[in-house]
Amino acid sequence: MDVELDKLPDKLSEIIEGYSDDVQEEAMAKLEKAADDVLAYVSEHCPRSGYGTNHLADSFVKTEVGSGLEKTIYISSKTKGRLVHLIELGFRHRSGKHVAAQPFMRPAYDAFAPEMIEDIKRIIRGENV
Repeated sequence: MDVELDKLPDKLSEIIEGYSDDVQEEAMAKLEKAADDVLAYVSEHCPRSGYGTNHLADSFVKTEVGSGLEKTIYISSKTKGRLVHLIELGFRHRSGKHVAAQPFMRPAYDAFAPEMIEDIKRIIRGENV
């Protein structure tokens, strides 16, 4: 690749911009995959009651806020948000009975976030993921 000296800065800028776009695209794909994996894990591992069909596990949704580098994805219960922390962390009932924690959100994060972060680091370094 022969480049005239006066056009070198423009060529370098073009190469860096292409690399940056590729890294951003691959990182966003990893973020989307991790969010889908967390949502599937939460839906599968969330405790289900023995009756009815309106289960907490079926109420979780993936919500995307922003775009590009400012994009945030979070997983939440669409209809039963007031119950999630009680099941996840446990609580003491008004009667005094202790209801044990049944964590399902934190294990999902622990299972998928470290892998996603390492994959994004590899993408930035230019390694195959």
